[in-house]
Amino acid sequence: MLRRAALLTVAVCVPVLLQAQRVRFGLAAGTSLVGGGDSRALVDAGGFNVTGADQAGFHVRGMAEVPLGSAAFAFRAELFYNSLHSRPNSVAIVGSGSGAAALSDRTLGLTGNFVASLIPQAGVSPYFLLGAGVFGSLLGTNPDQQSSEVVVTRGGMGLGLQTGVGLRIRMGQHSLLLEWRYGQALNNTRGIAFMPLTAGIVF
Repeated sequence: MLRRAALLTVAVCVPVLLQAQRVRFGLAAGTSLVGGGDSRALVDAGGFNVTGADQAGFHVRGMAEVPLGSAAFAFRAELFYNSLHSRPNSVAIVGSGSGAAALSDRTLGLTGNFVASLIPQAGVSPYFLLGAGVFGSLLGTNPDQQSSEVVVTRGGMGLGLQTGVGLRIRMGQHSLLLEWRYGQALNNTRGIAFMPLTAGIVF
């Protein structure tokens, strides 16, 4: 099933990129904030529960963007890495239970995204983004709640979703992108949702 999800994402992304007249590439990086607590899941770490992290981290991604027959719409294929963390002895409430907040909460994703610009020809244009793809999650923890060393890991892979808004600032042949996003893995073994605040460039 995981292999099918990965193949589906690639099958969606590759034909669009191959048909494009001009592919633009870009990089983005920034801080990543913790998403809402309702996105948490309890994961069995071997005798105790672990859940997503509760402290901000960082986010990086690479992208390839192509127009979709109009300046207002584009398709963007992305590969990203997101990392959050927690301090030792941190506990989070999840429904009627609780779990140790993961010392490390990492997500690697490959997504296909549709981008719609509100004022495509302007020098500064707001846009919104909606995407889905394959998310791989890895939680790191320690049965000794006073320790900051990761000795137990639990991972999973499956479908993930993301949405966001941004500003595109045109600078000649390049564009500066300022974005806020909300991303969440949907597999059972996952970290908490994350909200990257990033700056990037498309060239």
